[in-house]
Amino acid sequence: MMRDTLAVGIRVTLGALALAAAVALAGPAARAQADNLDLSLPDLGNPSSQALPAGEAARIGQEMMREIRREVDGLDDPAVNAYIRDLGARITTATDTPAADYRFFVINDPRINAFAMPGGFIGVHTGLISAARNESELGSVIAHELAHVTQRHIARRIAAAEQTSLRTAAMVLAGLVIGSQNPQAGAAAVTTGMASGIDSQLAYSRDHEREADRTGMRILTRANLEPMGMADFFEVLQADNRYRSRAPAFLSTHPLTRARIADVRSMARDLQPDSVFESPDFGYIRARVEVATADQPDAALEAFRARIESGDDSHPQRYGRAVALIADGQPAAATRRLEALLDDAGAHDLLYLALAEAALEADRTDAALGRIDDGLSLFPDSVGLRVTRVEALLQADRARDALAATRRLTHDQPDAPGIWALHARAASAASDPDESALAMAHHYAVQGDLRAGLSQLRRVSDISATAGQLARADALRSRWEARLDSAG
Repeated sequence: MMRDTLAVGIRVTLGALALAAAVALAGPAARAQADNLDLSLPDLGNPSSQALPAGEAARIGQEMMREIRREVDGLDDPAVNAYIRDLGARITTATDTPAADYRFFVINDPRINAFAMPGGFIGVHTGLISAARNESELGSVIAHELAHVTQRHIARRIAAAEQTSLRTAAMVLAGLVIGSQNPQAGAAAVTTGMASGIDSQLAYSRDHEREADRTGMRILTRANLEPMGMADFFEVLQADNRYRSRAPAFLSTHPLTRARIADVRSMARDLQPDSVFESPDFGYIRARVEVATADQPDAALEAFRARIESGDDSHPQRYGRAVALIADGQPAAATRRLEALLDDAGAHDLLYLALAEAALEADRTDAALGRIDDGLSLFPDSVGLRVTRVEALLQADRARDALAATRRLTHDQPDAPGIWALHARAASAASDPDESALAMAHHYAVQGDLRAGLSQLRRVSDISATAGQLARADALRSRWEARLDSAG
């Protein structure tokens, strides 16, 4: 995780730079959507001739993702990651940009932020998940960021400030990230000074913000989420800002005023989705994030206990206390509470997941597999249950079964780097180093690091690999080298 010494300006620059290149990737479908929206906004110009070439955008995205992967911690919770991927796909489907063009990932960072990057990478901070009170509020930030992309706002800024080199800016960001991990690095002060100037050039204008607000709410409505969630979450951000010495990272590039909140609320009243559906997963996922990001498990346990004793004995609060008990090394107590919650709340895959996690914590592998099988009989597509089943199989020294399970997972979740890493572990445990190398190659590639992926492919041995593995390695090598060549 980024250290506390990392200035908020780095995150501001990350969001601004990433959106700049991601905007350039928006194609005719995105422009057509903007044409169909009655935004009643001034003409901000057509920057199509200034758009960043797709190959350059992809290369910048890969370089930025490589640095982020090296320096920033993700969240190692397959259920949370799958939830964000599913929510992101749901929201992007409500735009005219194919959902397959985006890859969502979670950053373990307490600051309230989300950002889009070149190549369709979209990061969501754990702080954003924790701050949102419902799925519409969380979705509103993702929709707002996507609106900046589909409306090509940073491309317009580039057209107005031709002297800005986005590639240089991305490299400045990389230097800042590395410098934050090594305060003695001689280049840190220089890159910090450069970033401040770039940041001011890429900030959003009021017109851009208003357009993103309205377009984002339209996206929310199409996704059957509550457009009023945007106004409600803006209130949360403003309240958070009042009690902090530094503004939330999201506000640094998205200026917020009372008038803007009122305008958003007024616009939301005119938008009525056909129906509003908020996944029951949200509360449970938010509770898992709170436990996973707590400084100590007992701190999370005390927080849930205090809220429950104060009268909030909702299912997510009870679930959070049980998950905190597991993290605190009390699996038996957690199991009792989860079984009671299962009786009260009804079947949910995340309840079966927590019961399995409690059994694994108690070294009861057979019991864990039994809980997982019960859950999968009701929720066969649950990524959390399927991943935890692999963990249980590995713990039971059933590596071949684990490898078969991860093969199916990688087929169903081809853009999930954690799934590929798990497949690599299973292959290694099953004494198949060539399959492990292929899996790690995919692991790096889906994060944008094609060079690291190619390096892994070189580990596939002509001596030990099967004909199928060699053919896969050759096909991947040709495809990735071509992508790197096209990016310059």
